[in-house]
Amino acid sequence: MSPLFDPASRFWRWVDRVGDVLVLSLLWTVCSAPVVTLGAASTALYDAAVHCIRGGERTPYSRFFRTLRREFKTATLAWLAWGGGLAAALAAHFALVRSAGGSQAALTLAAACLVLAVVPAGALCWLFPLLSRFDYTFAALSRTALQFWFAHLPSTLAMTALLALCVDWTLQLVFPLCFLPCLLALAHSLFAERAFRKHLPGGDDPASP
Repeated sequence: MSPLFDPASRFWRWVDRVGDVLVLSLLWTVCSAPVVTLGAASTALYDAAVHCIRGGERTPYSRFFRTLRREFKTATLAWLAWGGGLAAALAAHFALVRSAGGSQAALTLAAACLVLAVVPAGALCWLFPLLSRFDYTFAALSRTALQFWFAHLPSTLAMTALLALCVDWTLQLVFPLCFLPCLLALAHSLFAERAFRKHLPGGDDPASP
């Protein structure tokens, strides 16, 4: 049978995964629209992307909503705390830049605020993958995210840079929301799952079917 007509062929598996990337990105966008729910939606997206797109499970959408409901409270607290810290640091940066008027001291403070923003941004890159894989209280999740932040510094910086690039691209063009959220989750999983394997018994990895 020609691969074009064989539903089990590599071609159709690839088409299925492209469709999953698009639909999961759309689900994330819709569920994140109230903003306060962005943390829970990000946790659900990461979980579905790793287990279903990378891991080969066949129920990405039901898994997305199951994780969204299960982790809603902790993910929302984490997002409000760390996302609020990130927003405050960025707001201070832009306010100082606008009011600097050539003042070197103001520009230095603005640069310091931008560097400070890397702390909550990097923590956010770990928070939702961690919560998708392990059970945490808010305090334990925050503590563990900071531990991963420093223990896996190169990965943290790479994940933060990817996040910043994706946010910038989306703010400029909007249409990347159709596919970029899921692609970013998959890109982050390359760093996060490698780090998690060091802390899981037997090196368990859901990304391996």
